[in-house]
Parts: sequence; structure tokens; C-alpha cells
Amino acid sequence: MLWANARLRHRRNLVISQRVAEVRAACPESEAWLGLLEAALAESERGPRWEAAVPPVVAGRPVDAPLLHGAEIRVGGAARAWVRRVLKLLPDPVDPRRIDALALLEAALSQDDARIDQLAGAAAADAHTLRVVGQVAAMPLLQACNRALHVQLKQAWWEGYCSVCGAWPTLAEFQGLERRRWLRCGRCGAGWEIGWLRCPFCGQTDHEGLGYLAPDDGHPTRRVEYCKRCQGYVKGLATVRPFPPWAVVLEDALTVPLDIAALERGFRRPERPGYALGVRVVERPARRVSLPFSLGRKAR
Repeated sequence: MLWANARLRHRRNLVISQRVAEVRAACPESEAWLGLLEAALAESERGPRWEAAVPPVVAGRPVDAPLLHGAEIRVGGAARAWVRRVLKLLPDPVDPRRIDALALLEAALSQDDARIDQLAGAAAADAHTLRVVGQVAAMPLLQACNRALHVQLKQAWWEGYCSVCGAWPTLAEFQGLERRRWLRCGRCGAGWEIGWLRCPFCGQTDHEGLGYLAPDDGHPTRRVEYCKRCQGYVKGLATVRPFPPWAVVLEDALTVPLDIAALERGFRRPERPGYALGVRVVERPARRVSLPFSLGRKAR
């Protein structure tokens, strides 16, 4: 069994590496970001380290609240070391001694950009860069939470934001021959089904208020869906089967021309998060090692 798991993990790592290489070839201008993302995807493969930090779902949370809402997440010292490592991977590294690693992780999980900007100001770092670093650093934990918690949804999820982490969708998938419409989160990789004629951002269902943009090359598997009321948009991709959780953010990078087409026509992704999580991140106390014998007082 152990050998089988090792082979599966090795094959998955190869697939991830190949896909990252495709994105690198298609988007050479994104090399700095891809270096961070590649490190985050590799870190996500360290399952036990992050699965130990997955919190229980808070009882009595609102019915429209994501599974992580209000949770206290206890992480080991490896989480602090991981955030510091990401800070050092930047082309212009940020001194990790000037950033509270767990505060950055907590703010990124909650998509609290104002708090990240405060951390950046205190460290004399670029605020936009630190926002990107925070989101990348949070991915291994968020993907572990998705793997462990998504089965705990007791009912269908009707909201436009992610059922696990509260982020707005990165992509919409039209899955299989039935072309069922699923929204996918680029942070944790979760997916949830939503009706065809519905804006995920404002809930618009009037077909006259919704539309789509098709690529000039007539590619039938890609398009931009937009809402005239809120001016929001989401990219739609036809898939035979769902993307693996780690692949959502890579597919997002490969479809940047769709973003450009949407932005040129005045459509935008919402700036504020879909749902403010309000999570807390605390460090677990180090385990005490019990010796199998007692140390006696040395005889004089």
C-alpha cells in the first residue's frame, strides 16, 4: 500500500510539473509568479503536515457561511517556516524577520487586503506583492481544508462564492456531455454546481441581463460569461471531467486572453471577497517528549 501511494504521488507530481512547464512556455512574463506557484503546489503534496491543521467546522455557523467561517486553525512551526520561505523566493525578497508569518497567513485566508497592506507598510514592502505572496502561501493549507471538509456540506450550495473558503470563483466548468455548470475556486480547488442562467456575483437570473463573449478564433470550449447588472465576469471552459484542485489556478493562467477581452469591455472581477471568513491562525504548542525513565539526582 505504501509503495502504491508513493507511485501515485510521483505520477501526480510529474503531471503537475508538466502542466507548470506548459504555462511557463505560454506565459513567460509570469515567471516570478510561476516560481511561487510551483513551490506552493509542491508544498501542497506534503499532505500530513497541512492536514493536521484542518480545523473542525464551527457549529451553529450561518447557513450561507463557508465551512471555514469562524474557525481557529492551529498550525505547527512548519507553517511559519513555509511562509518565510515563500518571502525569500521573490525576485526582490522580503526580509521574513520583518513580517509576522502567521499574521500574513491569517490575513490571506480571510482575504483581508487592508491588513496585508498594513503588514507591508510596517515592513517597507510592496503591498501588491505581499498580497500575492499571502495567497500563494495559503494554498497548501486551503487545499488540505478542501480535501478534508468538502464532504461535510449537508445540502446543495446555492451561493456564488466558494463553499469552503468564501472566495469568488476563478473559473466555470461545463462538465461532460450534459455540460453541467460548476464553479471552481482557484484558492482551495473546491467546486460547486450552479444553474446556467445565474450570475455568481449578484444572483442575476434574467437572461436578458446575462451574456457571453466568444474568442475570435471560434474556440468552442472557452468563453467569458458576463453580467450587465454588476459588470462581473467569469471565464467558462468546457471539460470532459473536473480539473484536479491544483489545476484550476494553472488553467486560469492559460486563459489570460479571455481576461483581457473582458477587461477591455469594462467587465471586472469583484474586488471584495465573497464572504469574510474571520478565521484565526495560532501556533500549536510544541509537543513535550516524555523520557522512558526518570533522571535521578547524582550522588555526592
